[in-house]
Amino acid sequence: MPRAALQPQKVEDFREQLCRVATRRFAEYGHAGVSLRQLAAELGCSPMTPYRYFRDREEIIAAVRAAAFARFADAMAAAAATVTDPVARLGRLGEAYLRHARTDPHGYRIMFELAQPRARDYPALDREEARAWAVLRDAVAAAVEAGAVAGDPDIVAHVLWAGLHGLAALDLAGKLRLQRREVLAGPMMAALIRGVAAEASPPTDQPRRARAPRRRRTR
Repeated sequence: MPRAALQPQKVEDFREQLCRVATRRFAEYGHAGVSLRQLAAELGCSPMTPYRYFRDREEIIAAVRAAAFARFADAMAAAAATVTDPVARLGRLGEAYLRHARTDPHGYRIMFELAQPRARDYPALDREEARAWAVLRDAVAAAVEAGAVAGDPDIVAHVLWAGLHGLAALDLAGKLRLQRREVLAGPMMAALIRGVAAEASPPTDQPRRARAPRRRRTR
């Protein structure tokens, strides 16, 4: 007897439920530490049920990552839309980045977990990952165009991202030795922006002035 077709709403509901469970378990145990059998057991369904909704485990993790990047991109885009000054926008994005990592820790870990399926093999994941990156990159490009930041937008955006990710990762790992860890967001972004500010970046074709030799004291 042929299997009855699943109703679209039922498919969507189960996929969302499975992705919620998978997000937490993948974040806690890593990509290689979770099986479809374990996910099915936690959902209280047959080990074969997930295969009616997803092709395999790789497709599940891709869907989970796409959803996490979508939430992240939405949060960053909302923060960028609140200010027009290019430098202030970068500061606001830094605050939003760190706040999102704290409020969605499982999703954040899922986004940047190592040894995952390639994003370009899954269109939805590729699209949401690119959208999240574009918010930061476009904000940097606007700051460069305004003359407030110097350098190649792609390189500067990666520098800012690396600094923010380092702080977020330390926070999620419980390695920050501060009771009020949120106070680090401002100093971190101020230091990063100061490092890429136009006035802090002398032209590369200008040789440094040689330091005059120190005069020896005479007795």
